[in-house]
Amino acid sequence: MAEEELELEEGEKKSSKKMIIIITLAVLLLGGGGVGAWLMLSGDEPAVEGEQAAGEEQAAPEEEEPTGKEALYHQLHPAFVVNFHANPTARLMQVTMEVMAKSDKYIEAVKEHEPRIRNDLLMLLSTQDPASLRSREGKEKLQQDVLQAIQDVIREETGKPGVEQVYFTAFVMQ
Repeated sequence: MAEEELELEEGEKKSSKKMIIIITLAVLLLGGGGVGAWLMLSGDEPAVEGEQAAGEEQAAPEEEEPTGKEALYHQLHPAFVVNFHANPTARLMQVTMEVMAKSDKYIEAVKEHEPRIRNDLLMLLSTQDPASLRSREGKEKLQQDVLQAIQDVIREETGKPGVEQVYFTAFVMQ
């Protein structure tokens, strides 16, 4: 009987040690994940005054026309959906677009004025002839018209056209 009690006590000690280790690991894992998430989400603020001063010095050249910078993209989301009422072959068009600019300033302008841009593009898309959009040339003309409409809005707001290209990333007519 005494041996059984000793084995039982040792088994309880082992299981309680395992439980403590599991709980400790879980707390460390959750704590580490929380700290990691906090660092990722709050990483926008400069960490040192020197970095802030350097950022202010670099702000002036950004006002100039960008040359040789990487292309930046912004998707106009959700997709544009237009009905064609008087056409028996195509009744609906769905288009997903992305704009490309070489400066974050213009991408931010697109984001800021997206409701107006979307309105102008919906008006433009709803006037299209589905028959002309079946050919590559028709789609390219529409692409240029869309680019012009977006550039008109951005030019009005920033003084420069800003957006260099529009890409159709999905184009469906039914």
